Amino acid sequence: MLEIERLSVTYPDTRTPALRDIDLSMGNEKMVVVGANGSGKTTLLKAVLGLVPIASGRVTVLGREVGTVRAETGVSTNLDEVYRLISLPVRDLIPIYALMKGGLADELARRLHAFELDEVRDKRTYQLSTGQRKMVGNLFAVSFSPKLVLLDEPFDNVDFTRRRRFVQLLRELPATILVNTHELDLLHFFSGWNLGLMFDGRFFGPFPVADLDRLFLSRGRIAGARAVVETGLGTFSLTLDRGDTPVKSATSLNALVESLA
Repeated sequence: MLEIERLSVTYPDTRTPALRDIDLSMGNEKMVVVGANGSGKTTLLKAVLGLVPIASGRVTVLGREVGTVRAETGVSTNLDEVYRLISLPVRDLIPIYALMKGGLADELARRLHAFELDEVRDKRTYQLSTGQRKMVGNLFAVSFSPKLVLLDEPFDNVDFTRRRRFVQLLRELPATILVNTHELDLLHFFSGWNLGLMFDGRFFGPFPVADLDRLFLSRGRIAGARAVVETGLGTFSLTLDRGDTPVKSATSLNALVESLA
């Protein structure tokens, strides 16, 4: 479904790479990627979607290099810019995207109703609250039989009940799913998934989410570490079963790294 080989991305207005030599392979599986704000999580999704220039490396989506992919309806995302392309009320966007993806508009309409979002149908996306806009993007992304779903911070400003319902929907969806978040305390939702960690544009993993209770972050370079993390705040090692600070104890990677710096 997704192959990433030594991917690096540098934005034109900066010399610092946003992504550095990332390798990631996903088949028919589900993965959650956790990283601090600014760690490169969103850029990773945009690189897979062909929305940012690739400095080096290779991205293959559904068997084709991302630069050659056109009109691929099997890949979907919740990124705002995708749904801002057409300034129409949500009720009018639904049949357009259903037609483009060969699906039924009723599928998404039912999901909006199930998530108690009927009131958004007469509004344009820019008129929605932050939480409403996020959930509308989430539901567009999982509708119309996607093969690969890329979700950027899908739980931001979303209430607990909708979070729980949406995770259950993701569990049942027959698709490869890559979710990113900065909230470590959400990982209890993702038992059975794989876990990736991002620091300063670098990807580490995957680990089973079930290993979260065993992961520690320690200062310096530790022999036998699962991964060594170079950050702007210093060098840290990811270790199993012992170390300075258990990863599960933090609410975010920002707080975890800063506690050891």
